[in-house]
Amino acid sequence: MTKGLRIKLAAIVAVILICIYGLIGIPKSWDELVSNWNHNIRLGLDLKGGSHLVLQVQVQDAFVSEAQQVAERLRDELTKAAIPFTSIENTEPKTIDTADQVRVVVKGVPPEKAGQLRQIATDRFANWNLNTVSSSEYNLSMKPTDALELHRNTVQRAISTIETRINGLGLAESAVQPRGRQDAEGEILVQLPGVDDPARIKQILQTAAVLELYEVKDGPFATEDEARSKHGGVFPFNTKLIKGAERSGSNPGFLLVTRTL
Repeated sequence: MTKGLRIKLAAIVAVILICIYGLIGIPKSWDELVSNWNHNIRLGLDLKGGSHLVLQVQVQDAFVSEAQQVAERLRDELTKAAIPFTSIENTEPKTIDTADQVRVVVKGVPPEKAGQLRQIATDRFANWNLNTVSSSEYNLSMKPTDALELHRNTVQRAISTIETRINGLGLAESAVQPRGRQDAEGEILVQLPGVDDPARIKQILQTAAVLELYEVKDGPFATEDEARSKHGGVFPFNTKLIKGAERSGSNPGFLLVTRTL
């Protein structure tokens, strides 16, 4: 073996030893060696195994919530401006593909008040376009750039929430990231090396963490049938029946509510 080759070999061995020392130090026992190895060497799913989940963010719910708030604000603005209307309601898209097609529908505005309505829409709802349907009906549609921003923000908030929950489990090697085009699919990829109980992880991730405010429109009712009977079997638009708060020794009953936030 030539002198140059011996020097190269010695350098390679030295680098390897330095790297090993940096990873596991000089362990005093086999248990300490294993502990240092597991702590400093991060193995991915391909080597360590674990759970691989793809989660779908219900982006359309964020669009419906935004439209509900706009509808409520528009009612207040038209009332303050003394502009008559018969109804202001929002549509409810059911899929991610149709989320940005959400509309706030305004009916019964007199033709002579159209100019005032447009001025309010321009001044108070800059993220929405006012479209004419007929002489007394209009709808507000979200501008494409604002719709895209809402979509992205919704996915990013979901990612942040998932990361917080996973970090709370002490899973430092986990990965949470958008899957595919974030502005289109609304899917999140979650990788959890070393976790072999995906059912438990799903349960934790699906735990609701949303604050919702509702206004009570009617009730309480002793039963669901009583509530439906009073309203002819059909509840008013944008309302739903929920069970009241539990109290010891009493029937909480049911309340007819509409979402305000």
